[in-house]
Amino acid sequence: MDAEESPQYLYGVVRTAGDLDFGLIGLGVPPADVRAVREGDLAALVSTSPALVVDPTRAHLLVHQRVTEAVLREHTLLPVAFGTVLRSEAQVRELLRSEHDALSGALAALEDKVELGLKVLYHREHLTRRLELDDATLCRREDESEADHEHRMGAAVQDRVERDMAALLEGLRPLAFASRTSPPVGDRMLLNASFLVGRDWVESFEARVKSLAARWDTYAFRFTGPWAPYSFVDVRLGLEPEAAA
Repeated sequence: MDAEESPQYLYGVVRTAGDLDFGLIGLGVPPADVRAVREGDLAALVSTSPALVVDPTRAHLLVHQRVTEAVLREHTLLPVAFGTVLRSEAQVRELLRSEHDALSGALAALEDKVELGLKVLYHREHLTRRLELDDATLCRREDESEADHEHRMGAAVQDRVERDMAALLEGLRPLAFASRTSPPVGDRMLLNASFLVGRDWVESFEARVKSLAARWDTYAFRFTGPWAPYSFVDVRLGLEPEAAA
């Protein structure tokens, strides 16, 4: 089947520029060529898809991530969700035409910006011991039941965590255009945050994270990125059911 008539896996959309051929790094075995389908001032980055439905295996997810990282090095990228497949190159072009204003507006909002991630974790018992060392009144009293003490310590831990995470976010927000928090994953995670940061500000933002993290030795910090700004994209593509938006 001709490449133009084959299913096309969509990685994202960029402004048209010079050479947008990223080589053989796309989905498939052997890896498919990632190329640009241009329509006006927009270009969709695609590769011929092995199927209309691409399973979310670890290998496929890593390839999708690898492509977006390659694009992001030199271009502002409007990413789309993993598994977005269109039936043909003609449908890709139609998408760029029909959704031009929404795509163009989203790209303008993301110009020269990337996403950075920050997760904060802790061991509850470590923080509990630190609170008791800092404030002797939090230790269990002789006339206090174990259940009452646990309840009192739980309130103290919750209060400290809320104040510390609020201080952390307050310290980082001046260096970000926007920030979003997602529900923590697991019992140890306290904060699961994403930040939209100027490409030229990444090093400064990371330095601020390290500076703020140095205030606390009871938390573990996981800083990631730069990534394509998935958390800050709110574009709904009018695609057929098998093409995830």
